[in-house]
Amino acid sequence: MSIKIITDSGSQLTGSNENENLILLNMPVISSDQEYIEGQTINSSDMFSRMKNGEVFKTSQVPYKTYYETFKRELEAGNEVICITLSSGLTSTFQTATMAMNDVLEENNDYKIIVKDSVSACSGETSVVNKALKLVELNYSFKEVNEKLDEIICAQEHIFTVTNLEYLYRGGRLSKTQKVMGSLLNIRPIMSVDKNDGSLYVVEKARGEKQTFAKIKNLMAEKCNNNVNLNQTLYVCYGENEDEADLLIEKIKEDYDFKKIVKCPLGCVIGAHTGPNMLSIYFSNKDLGDELSEV
Repeated sequence: MSIKIITDSGSQLTGSNENENLILLNMPVISSDQEYIEGQTINSSDMFSRMKNGEVFKTSQVPYKTYYETFKRELEAGNEVICITLSSGLTSTFQTATMAMNDVLEENNDYKIIVKDSVSACSGETSVVNKALKLVELNYSFKEVNEKLDEIICAQEHIFTVTNLEYLYRGGRLSKTQKVMGSLLNIRPIMSVDKNDGSLYVVEKARGEKQTFAKIKNLMAEKCNNNVNLNQTLYVCYGENEDEADLLIEKIKEDYDFKKIVKCPLGCVIGAHTGPNMLSIYFSNKDLGDELSEV
């Protein structure tokens, strides 16, 4: 018997991140009624190229049947299940997984299974899942992992920006007026995730790269009450703008010596909504302990 961590591809984990305790369920990427699976039938480079040529991509949640059958299979095999989903403020995947969990428990209420809303996306969800896997590796019990995840998720912070507002406009995150004015004035929205409902909201607006980096650093300090915990891994995610990600990391290092910094290329599921030039950072607003500092 073991604890299985189940997550969706909004976490940007792929088949290359092999871990016997991890089960990845795909969220389809769709264009013109054609469904694609990231890492199998499409990759972000191909998708971004097509997006820049006007093709519109959207995503779909993990189906109920997939959750139900996966939960049932693992539980019948004697495993315990912790399912971590993409933010419920961005998709109904959490609700669907919860419905499947409840139906499985109706059949056998002795099963040990819980569905957790990561209140995260992209590398933020990656961070939450990796920490859960580390706890399993450290032989934490089902109850202990469940309780620690509440602390991890509550501490998780997100800050991101984009250079092209078109894709956020298409996804309903910006009005047409905001898109037009922002593009004309070279204004970049700096956004975060609402911890109450997991939705995105604009925190700041910046003009140009220099001001954007300064405001991201200021916002990071603000989210940590001006006491940034350096005993942790900082995740930096980027699309086709890796050079910009490197510059941001250099600016952050001027003031903050994080224990570890991980760069992550943007995946298809989130990239379909943000576009190719997204830049983001993910971190904890408190020290979660040495055991989790490098994941």
